[in-house]
Amino acid sequence: MSTTPQIKTWRPWLVFAGCCVLSFIGFGLIVNTQGLYFTALSEEFGVGRSQVALPLSIEQITAAITMLFAGALLKKIDSRIIISICIVLSGGVFILGSTFTAIWQFDVAFAILGAAYVIPIALTPAVLLSNWFQKKLGTVMGIGMGISGIGGAIFNPVVSNLITTQGWRTAYLITGIAVLVCILPFSIFALKFAPNPAKGELPYGYEAQADNDATTAATAQGIDAKKAFLTRTFIFLSVAIIIQQFSNSLLQHISAHEVQYGFTLSQGALVMTGTLLGAAAGKMLIGILLDHLKPAIVISIFTCVGILGWGGLLFSHMQVTSIAAGLFAGIGQGFALVGIPWIIRNSFGPKDYSTILSIISMFGSFANAALTTLHGTLFDATGSYVTSISGGIVIYVLAAALVIAAYAGRPYRDNNAIADSKQ
Repeated sequence: MSTTPQIKTWRPWLVFAGCCVLSFIGFGLIVNTQGLYFTALSEEFGVGRSQVALPLSIEQITAAITMLFAGALLKKIDSRIIISICIVLSGGVFILGSTFTAIWQFDVAFAILGAAYVIPIALTPAVLLSNWFQKKLGTVMGIGMGISGIGGAIFNPVVSNLITTQGWRTAYLITGIAVLVCILPFSIFALKFAPNPAKGELPYGYEAQADNDATTAATAQGIDAKKAFLTRTFIFLSVAIIIQQFSNSLLQHISAHEVQYGFTLSQGALVMTGTLLGAAAGKMLIGILLDHLKPAIVISIFTCVGILGWGGLLFSHMQVTSIAAGLFAGIGQGFALVGIPWIIRNSFGPKDYSTILSIISMFGSFANAALTTLHGTLFDATGSYVTSISGGIVIYVLAAALVIAAYAGRPYRDNNAIADSKQ
């Protein structure tokens, strides 16, 4: 006598909650606050801006290398184990970093951090949400990834205040402890890779009356990774994410850019806070819009907003207008951080999404690694970030054109996708 398992309709939302915590705490603390330490570390160890930025480039290189196998690793090994190990390593780097006495130690530690944080922070939310949500994917992806901006907006002034009043070592120590305490409970119990129909787990939006085999079949739809790598869509998206990093890598330099014009570190952090709030709103909004409008229209809108923001940061040096410009620049980040993963998912299907996403993200990580240090080098050579910001504005347009062309020629078309019905 067989029994039908009770459908666990709450399970996708538990995964969603776990992804929100990963973004809010993990991205907000591990990634979005790193630029706040530039001035303090430069003064502490008597080195230039490029040397202080070098550990972040090393971090991006090891993150990129990890991306080569990260997608396949998540599919083969229990994601809860992998994510938890990565979080322990990430938190440990910050705790240990609070004791460092030489700049080279950061180079080594951030090499470990890059390999550790990239799976839970950069890859997990997009992949798990894609597996657990057949409907409203853009919306949950936008919220789940966009909340990182809110985390960054909250933690930037907190961390900058800690650096100013207690020192960067205390800020590092508290950051590491917070990462462990806040994320591990969710990574251990909530962040399962994909639904198991035998246990009553189904993606949100799946028709529950259909047989369980249909669920398995649905996850097999899409383009094989090896075939995807040879398509024009894959090439265009890879180039787009590489050049888009010219602007993304500038985010870590925003506070330093404002300090150059007479802002205090706390005032520069407020501009960064505006940028992160904009990023939160932008990622949430673009996810919702992608569920309802043509992607070409959405990408174009966010490109224009991003250009407006970076242009404002280039020409405005008053705190109020700089914060407003940062807000617009942050909104534009939704283009790269949610728009491109959504385009990848709807261009190739769910079958090998984690592998394809990880490879394209790898290209982005390598580019970010080189460009983060390049911006520091340009600053040391010219005394400002004008060249970097100006170049980023031009590249924004080219990246948008590539993404729009990539989606227009996509090899996989989901007949059930709302966006497809509007093409």
